[in-house]
Amino acid sequence: MKRNYSITTILMLVLVTFYATQLKAQVRILKLDPATNSVTLKNFGSTNVPISNYWFCNFPSYAQVGNMTSVVSLDAGEEVNIESDINFAVADGEFGLYNTNSFSSSAAMIDYLQWGSANHQRESVAVTAGLWDVGTFVNVAPPFEYTGNGTQNGVTNWVTLSIEDFNNQNNFKLFPNPVDDVITIEFANRVLEGTIQVFDMLGKQLLNTAITTNTVPQINVSGFKSGLYLIKISSENGEETKRFVKQ
Repeated sequence: MKRNYSITTILMLVLVTFYATQLKAQVRILKLDPATNSVTLKNFGSTNVPISNYWFCNFPSYAQVGNMTSVVSLDAGEEVNIESDINFAVADGEFGLYNTNSFSSSAAMIDYLQWGSANHQRESVAVTAGLWDVGTFVNVAPPFEYTGNGTQNGVTNWVTLSIEDFNNQNNFKLFPNPVDDVITIEFANRVLEGTIQVFDMLGKQLLNTAITTNTVPQINVSGFKSGLYLIKISSENGEETKRFVKQ
């Protein structure tokens, strides 16, 4: 009888461990925009997952999901965009998603990414958790988007968010492109208030200026090195990013 009980106990522990592992892998970071402190989570699993007790970590800052959104759970395939209470550095930073506030525990970390080039506090936790490879960084321009299926980890699964879609939108035009010195931004619709941001392809923010009237903004890029850059426009008409080439 004792032997049967032990076998049953072992089987139950195996099943519980398997279920916990599957649950841990369900919710992932889908998108992250360090310029706007916006994070999108997605449930890649097949069952509903409570998220209110999840935590954001950008050492040494922390915030609980339940304090940032009224969404308490995600159904299978569901996403939620959260305006984070903690700030991210555009050029160099990290972000960890946890199911408890045990931030040094690899068992509590359920997703992670880092960008830039510096060593970060939670990288070792992510490496131990099997979520990241030591010394690797997302090296595309923000915003970032996860392209895996929910089971794949690491830097190779992160790309610049919908870059081709950005260029197919029509809220504004850039000319000339390629450009030598001054690039002009022409809006399709009236813009009352917003911001213009320029990033290089490593994610470094080079310009952040306000839009306050329906003028035609011009940006002097003569001091930029030759290469590919991103212009991001945020206004009451939405957000859109386009690429331009500095000759």
